[in-house]
Amino acid sequence: MAAALTGNALMIFIIKRRPDTRSITGFLFINMAVADLLVTLFVMPVSVAWLYIGGKWLTGILGHITCTLVYFTFYVTLAASILSLSLMSVDRYLAVIFPLRRFPRFRRPKVLAAVVWLSAMVFSVPIAVIWRLVEYKPLGVFICDPQFDQLGTFGMKGYYIYLVLLMYLIPLFLISSLYVVVGRALWRRNVPGVMSTETEKRNKKTKLIVVRMLAIITAAFAVCWLPAQCYHLILAFRPDIHKSSPPYVMFLCFWSGHANSAVNPWLYIMLNDKFRKSLWRVFSRARSDTKCTSAEGNLVSRLIADPIRETNV
Repeated sequence: MAAALTGNALMIFIIKRRPDTRSITGFLFINMAVADLLVTLFVMPVSVAWLYIGGKWLTGILGHITCTLVYFTFYVTLAASILSLSLMSVDRYLAVIFPLRRFPRFRRPKVLAAVVWLSAMVFSVPIAVIWRLVEYKPLGVFICDPQFDQLGTFGMKGYYIYLVLLMYLIPLFLISSLYVVVGRALWRRNVPGVMSTETEKRNKKTKLIVVRMLAIITAAFAVCWLPAQCYHLILAFRPDIHKSSPPYVMFLCFWSGHANSAVNPWLYIMLNDKFRKSLWRVFSRARSDTKCTSAEGNLVSRLIADPIRETNV
């Protein structure tokens, strides 16, 4: 939680502060950072609370609202992160395959933001339908639990297959396919006559660095969320394994996915040279301002202590 809060807040701050980091990719990373912050603020505390309260939930209207809202927010943020990654791959594909075209309609930040978050909400509608506050009467305990009968014939298997396909396998297949095409295009591209060799090499190197960074971040997403998606399949097809497994197995699988919210910003910081330089400039300026303030404070202290000698000097 500390790593996720620090990294995502820092990334948003730098991209908003430094004009040289503002691009479509940077804007989409802000979308991811906002989504990861929501995971940190809503989902991680609930997950930790399970260790102490065993799934018990608030009662009354507040319990009903928070039960649906927390899990809906969780999957909306996950879908927003996936859609942002997918749009990054589409943006890199268009930039490399069609380098002379601008695609102004696609590259509108406000339009992309609306597409990402509205699509994420639409994808997460089944989550809002099934998560309900349920009272276990023998114990008088209220628990937030999925009610799969709300989905009719779709049921539990359909629900978990929906999550695995729509929020994991299909986006990863799309992203991987586009990056393979982009990588092959960059590798095979000839030097155009209107550009010098050095200019072409520099442009190709820049695009390769960006594609490598996005591919690594996509791979981190795939690795972090793989255990949780495998556990979804276990819940769908072998619930007996879930019932016989120790509780910490489920926690570790889903915490691995939550860790992706902390990994994303720090990967971006380490892999993006422009971002690192901007970050260094901000810290250097803050350090120099601190030194100036400290020097002014020392001078004032000396003047107060011995005004005549300091004035003469």
